[in-house]
Amino acid sequence: MHVHRLGVAPLKGASHPALASLRLDADGPVGDRVLCALDVERRTVLRTVAHPLLLAVEARLLDADRGVPGGWVLRTPGGEATGAVELADPVDVDYWGRRVVVRTLRPSPHAGLLAEHLGRDLRLATPPRGGVVYGGPVSVVTRATVRALADAAGLAEAEETTAARLRATVVLATDGDEPFTEESWGGRELVLGAARIRVRSPIIRCRVLDRHPRTGADLPRDRGVLRALGALRERPVAGVDAVVTQPGAVAVGDDARLV
Repeated sequence: MHVHRLGVAPLKGASHPALASLRLDADGPVGDRVLCALDVERRTVLRTVAHPLLLAVEARLLDADRGVPGGWVLRTPGGEATGAVELADPVDVDYWGRRVVVRTLRPSPHAGLLAEHLGRDLRLATPPRGGVVYGGPVSVVTRATVRALADAAGLAEAEETTAARLRATVVLATDGDEPFTEESWGGRELVLGAARIRVRSPIIRCRVLDRHPRTGADLPRDRGVLRALGALRERPVAGVDAVVTQPGAVAVGDDARLV
């Protein structure tokens, strides 16, 4: 078994590009969801399921170790903003019914570009680590599960595109072709390169599965991935979440093993 794909989304809800390597620390993948967009009036974090055009946004930190103060690049179909940003005030916001204190950013070209793309007023903020993560900070899925979903939905798309729909931190190539085997790993530890994680529970999926991971375009409901998943399983679950038990670096091609 080995690591086939790695990915993070520096901006919550935005595109989830593949990476050659990443670092896991005690809080999860470094550089993952270090930014979020806010509906200031409602004091809520914008989520992909309600704002699918976020998927057409690319965000990249210029210095992942420094985080947001190190500056970042934001690209939308309408343009690009690059450079440093300044932190402003802490604000209480809601994320799936949970109170989170985020640090807003001062107005910048990044925020203006994103607001224009989404067609709404917003503020950008940096949340605490794990503050805008629904489940565990690390998510894992196998290539067999990715392929099973693509086949069930009749998707004529590259495997990378289907994998990106699942937005997993880690996609594993296993020794067999049996899908959903990762769900049997609950409570066990998984060694990934120099890091180690503990698998927790299956991930319940939503309509984001049916959105194209680079454009936000929607699949027809009668031919969507979520519907196909529901036909395959008793519950719409695919992949598992996990927590980090030993920080370390992980790269595509690294061996992965259960202990």
